[in-house]
Amino acid sequence: MLANLITAQDSVLLVSDACYNSRQFKQFSSALFLLKEDAEARDISLSHNESALDYRQFLELTLNAKNTITW
Repeated sequence: MLANLITAQDSVLLVSDACYNSRQFKQFSSALFLLKEDAEARDISLSHNESALDYRQFLELTLNAKNTITW
């Protein structure tokens, strides 16, 4: 189902407990981000190809996006 919703051109931001599933989402998007505060709260170490965004960067990503989907 996710393959139909997420393309390689999309940015994906994982928040809250979704941060635990970063490897699962990596196959769907090359621009995968975790919310920094949520990853730190869950003691999740980022791999070399993962990026964390703070709340300011999260806001910028959202404002610059053509469309957003939350689920």
